[in-house]
Amino acid sequence: MRSRKQRSPRRQAIGVRASLALLVIGCILPMAVVAAFLIVDFYTRERAQLLASTVTQARAIMAAVDSGFARTEAALLALGTSHQLQRGDLAGFHSRAVEAQADMHADGIVLIDPDGRLLLSTRRPYGERLPKLASAPLLKRILATGRPGVSDLFPSPVDGQLIYTIGVPIRRGADAAMTLNATATPARLAGLLAERSLPRTWRVAIVDGSGKIAARSHDIERFVGRPTTSALQRQLALADEGGFETTTLDGIPVYSVFSRSATSRWSVALGIPLDELTAGLRRSLAWLIVATLAALAAGLGLAWRIGGGIARSVQALAGPAAAVAAGVVPEIPPLALREANELGLALQQAAASVRTAQAERRESEQQLALAAEAARLGIWVRDLVQGKVWVSSSWRELFGFLPSEQISVAALLQRVHTDDCAAVRRVLALADTGERYEIEYRVALPQGGLRWVASRGSCETGGDGKPRLVRGVALDITQRKLAELAMQQKQREVTHLARVATLGELSGALAHELNQPLTAILSNAQAAQRFLRQATPDLDEVGDILADIVAEDQRAGEIIRRLRRLFDKRETPLQPAAVNPLVIEVLRLLRNDLLSHGVALSTVLGAEDAHVLADSVQLQQVLINLLMNAVDAMAMTDAGARAIGVRTGLDDEGWLRISIADCGSGIPNDALDQVFAPFYTTKDSGMGLGLSICRSIVAAHGGQLWAENNPDGGASFHVRLPLAAAAETAAP
Repeated sequence: MRSRKQRSPRRQAIGVRASLALLVIGCILPMAVVAAFLIVDFYTRERAQLLASTVTQARAIMAAVDSGFARTEAALLALGTSHQLQRGDLAGFHSRAVEAQADMHADGIVLIDPDGRLLLSTRRPYGERLPKLASAPLLKRILATGRPGVSDLFPSPVDGQLIYTIGVPIRRGADAAMTLNATATPARLAGLLAERSLPRTWRVAIVDGSGKIAARSHDIERFVGRPTTSALQRQLALADEGGFETTTLDGIPVYSVFSRSATSRWSVALGIPLDELTAGLRRSLAWLIVATLAALAAGLGLAWRIGGGIARSVQALAGPAAAVAAGVVPEIPPLALREANELGLALQQAAASVRTAQAERRESEQQLALAAEAARLGIWVRDLVQGKVWVSSSWRELFGFLPSEQISVAALLQRVHTDDCAAVRRVLALADTGERYEIEYRVALPQGGLRWVASRGSCETGGDGKPRLVRGVALDITQRKLAELAMQQKQREVTHLARVATLGELSGALAHELNQPLTAILSNAQAAQRFLRQATPDLDEVGDILADIVAEDQRAGEIIRRLRRLFDKRETPLQPAAVNPLVIEVLRLLRNDLLSHGVALSTVLGAEDAHVLADSVQLQQVLINLLMNAVDAMAMTDAGARAIGVRTGLDDEGWLRISIADCGSGIPNDALDQVFAPFYTTKDSGMGLGLSICRSIVAAHGGQLWAENNPDGGASFHVRLPLAAAAETAAP
């Protein structure tokens, strides 16, 4: 199974020929893509220029149509000023109109009164009865505006043929009395289109104001008078000029460009067949595809030939490479490639280096094994893939396993002390994720007894980044642990002795403080006896006296309780303690001693709800020691100037700070840290252990203790402790 997993990446790897083929494809295809982009870009710009010129042509055709309309309007206006019409000689005007019709390029001239009756028509003899117009939108527009206009296509009332008219107003005074119109058939507009030298495949149409085709370049008889496409009508409703893709009435896909006249509201539309518009692009892209395929074929053929030579040279080195792994110097045959020959020479040199390295490794392993045996260092290797564990003989001896016993993680956990088993499980799980670890734990030996072991290990990952092996060492640290336990016991004894010695110095003040409630109890008891000897004793007064005796007894009991706690040699577990009440209790304990030394005390107790995780007895010992040191530091200070300030509060980082400041002579700057060294003292009495013990106690609580001189004289000692919420992680 494992060999198949190792061979699968080799099957998936591509060969030299395939790599060169990909190189060829990677070089040619981007160039082809760039070429295609340039062709499309060139086509886009050419198309934009063509469409722009087409819009210009549409404008020109529309301008020619409007020019014809304008010439006809001018001729009609000139004809309307004839004296025959002004005198009302319609017969004479009919003859004049027939003569003028030839110069207007019109099919007929009609005169229409405001009611839509045809007064005369050059297409009929004068005097013949003429019909009335059923609908005359142009007549109404001219009469309403007084300006000339052009009608849409409509059937002629005379002969039913499709015509359009250009009309001008005939005025009688200030108002239009009738209109003079020139009529023309769409055939006259077709001639205008024929004059334009446009490509034969283009579709051109002249459209009237209502959207009907008035003239067309193709199939004019079939489409004249029919509405143009709905797409063109929608575009004309939105803008006077533009372009869009559509399909003509005869089913040809085109790109249509249109332009509408601002005066006549007629339009010209030019349609360029899409096949013709994209023919150049398709032709260029076809040539590009042919050229790309030819280049790919030539490149791939060359890559196949060259890749075969490279592959044969590389394959010829497979056997020598296997020989190198075995430490054998191989023979390299002549190869076709210079680089392959250089690689063969490098393989020979590597084989020689491998043989040397293998010899050095064997020697190093022997030396390491000897060193491990001499140091009684247990070595182990855990294979996370196969789930096997290998251990050295020293490791077996360390954990009490016989040479014949099978080693596993479960067997190891059975030897671990019950209290340490959970921590060892967590560390093993951490090692499985690739993390380094270091742990100390106890081992229960089969023959009885416990052994302390320090274990350290690290994880090795495979090529896929997943953990593969965990290697580590184990060392017997039982003697070191016993020494540490003995040292801790001695340290506790020294701390207790220092506390007892401190209280010894306070014995006089403590005795005075205890004597006060005892004296009060005695006085109250004697007073009670006197009251009871009276014939009628006042029982209420006796009750008050007994209450005073109980209160003073409780006061004395509280003093004794504090002293017993300070004299207690037992360790107490760290637990949340309110700081300000603890400080107040210490100050009460030292009150008489401070008064006897003439020391004024000031307190600023902030952070009222602050709690720390502490051994309250040890913390009180620190405060007592610091306060008594402050009193001793002011021995040479005038009695009236002796003062101690006690302050509590939170610093900028949210830690609790207790500061004790005196008014003494201060501490030399070079001794600010030295005062915490063991056996360092500036006093005539004492061993110099007080401040050293205080710093150790504070450090055990996860805090710091330091000293600094005050700007106005004297020194301050600062205790900094984490609050109870953070103390569990800060304490060592």
